Amino acid sequence: MRLRRRNPPIDGMVPGERVLAAATGPDGEVVATTHRLMLRDTAIEWSRVDTASWDGEAELLALTEVPEPTGRQRRHRVALDQPGRLVDVVREQVTASVLISRHVAVNGRRGVRVTGRRTASDEIVWSAALDPGIDLDDPATRVRVDAAVALVRNEVE
Repeated sequence: MRLRRRNPPIDGMVPGERVLAAATGPDGEVVATTHRLMLRDTAIEWSRVDTASWDGEAELLALTEVPEPTGRQRRHRVALDQPGRLVDVVREQVTASVLISRHVAVNGRRGVRVTGRRTASDEIVWSAALDPGIDLDDPATRVRVDAAVALVRNEVE
C-alpha cells in the first residue's frame, strides 16, 4: 500500500484551504492551494486569474489577472526550476473557476467578453473585457454593453 504524502500548511492559509502543488524557482517557492496561487510577494485567488500559460523552454509561468475597472491588468512572470505538477494544477484551478464566458457583439463584430468566476467563498465575480474600438463614452454603445453584461449574468444568476 502506497501512502500519499500530504503537503504541510502554509502560513496565512484559511480553514478548509489545502496545498495542491508546489514548485521552486530562483525567487522562492510557488504554492497552489485550493483557493489561490501564492507567489513570493502576493497571493492571487483563482477567480482573479484571467490567463495562465507555461513556456517550457524558458521555464516561465505567466499569469494575467482579471482587468481592474480602470482596464489595468497585472501580469506576473515566475521562473520555475522544476514545475512538477504545479503547471497542471494552475491550469485546472483557473479553468474550474470559470462558470461562464461569452462574447456578445454590440457594434458589428466588436463587443464585450463577459466572464463569471466562482470564488473560494462560493460567490460569483464578474468581469467585462471590451474589444478594441468599443467606446463607452457613446451613450448608445454603453446601453448595448450593459445589456450584453446583463444577458450573460441572467444565464447564471
